[in-house]
Amino acid sequence: MADIVDSRLKEKRGWPGVVLRVSLALLGLFCCYRLIVDSATAGVSRLLQTTAIFQSKLGPADMAVSLTPKDPEAHYTRALALVNQERLGDAVAELQQATRLRPHHYYEWLDLGVTLDRLGDQTGSVAALRESIRLAPFSAQPRWQLGNLFFRQGRYEEAFAELRLGAKSNPTLFGGMVELAWIAANGDVETMERLVHLESTRAHLQLASFLAKQRQGADAARQIKEAGKPQDSQDRAIIHQTIAVLLAAEQFSDAYSAWAVTHNLTNDSSPNGVGHFLNGNFLEPIMQNDPGFGWQLAVVPNLTASIDPTEPYPGSRSLRLDFGGDSPPGNRLIHQLVLLQPNSRYSLSFMSMAENLVSGGPPVIVAMTATSENAKVLSQSEPLSPGTSGWYTYKLKFSTDANTSAVIIALQRLACHQSPCPVFGKLWLGGFSLVKT
Repeated sequence: MADIVDSRLKEKRGWPGVVLRVSLALLGLFCCYRLIVDSATAGVSRLLQTTAIFQSKLGPADMAVSLTPKDPEAHYTRALALVNQERLGDAVAELQQATRLRPHHYYEWLDLGVTLDRLGDQTGSVAALRESIRLAPFSAQPRWQLGNLFFRQGRYEEAFAELRLGAKSNPTLFGGMVELAWIAANGDVETMERLVHLESTRAHLQLASFLAKQRQGADAARQIKEAGKPQDSQDRAIIHQTIAVLLAAEQFSDAYSAWAVTHNLTNDSSPNGVGHFLNGNFLEPIMQNDPGFGWQLAVVPNLTASIDPTEPYPGSRSLRLDFGGDSPPGNRLIHQLVLLQPNSRYSLSFMSMAENLVSGGPPVIVAMTATSENAKVLSQSEPLSPGTSGWYTYKLKFSTDANTSAVIIALQRLACHQSPCPVFGKLWLGGFSLVKT
């Protein structure tokens, strides 16, 4: 009897444990159910948000917010959809809700600041943008947007303090900052430089490129000088582009100043380049893809060019040209841009030697004006005779008028009486010398 009673007492004592285990199991099942439901709801909400973004529609964003009202991303997506529909006031409300639910994400504060600015609430915009900067101090866009807001208010010192930091984080913004500085400085280069605060070789070169396009040639050349040695191929490409712009604008003297700095010619006997013919004895190599001054070689069919040790006189070298077929007459096979004084007379001498040179359009050396419009030939040498034995000296004289500050000395062929007009054989050139008479 005692055993039966004891068994029943044990059963009674075990009931709470059973109930607890069952309760925990039910709670676990409920939690799993809620987790599954919440996960499914969140998944559907994310899908709706993605649809709203890709289709630029508000409906899917509305459904996402209704499904997950406490999801900041849903409110942010709906805000973007509202901005696309120009419902800026409603968009601000959604962005504010997103920042309340997720206060530590800078890009929601950024979009809130931009949208408030569009609504004309500049005080609220500044506050939101400053919060975005606080959360992401090294991100470019918050500072760039705040700088632009200050710029439109005419608060230039504050504006460029932010714009500089934005461009430092994202160097692709530097060009836009330079354009804004040009406007703020009203075209005054000194004020512009102060606003931009040039701190690197690339910055000086980018400013030089901009100034060249504004026809500020002297300042562009000065910036290239202050930049120092180019650091990489991109720096060199900016320099080449700047010089090409100056040449196209016929700012020849400024283009020479910029070119000379990058070619170690600042201590030359003619520092401004006027009346100075470069590499007339071909002792230096001819650089390819180097626009500016010095010899420029054209890419011409059936023609190869090389520096040759054959010398017209001791201590010099020559340029050897090998012709092997048809090439367009009139093309500048090789040329050099030379700065000269207006209203002056000059004499150019050079030496030539030919071997088996045969053509109906023989080569000549010409001096022509460097202007792009109304260019004219000032003088032309005799045809470089294929019948000469050894080196032969040629001379041509020409004068510059009041509007001529640069000429092009070029080798080109005379027109043929038939087409095609092939040329065969070898030609050597050397001993170029230019003097003012």
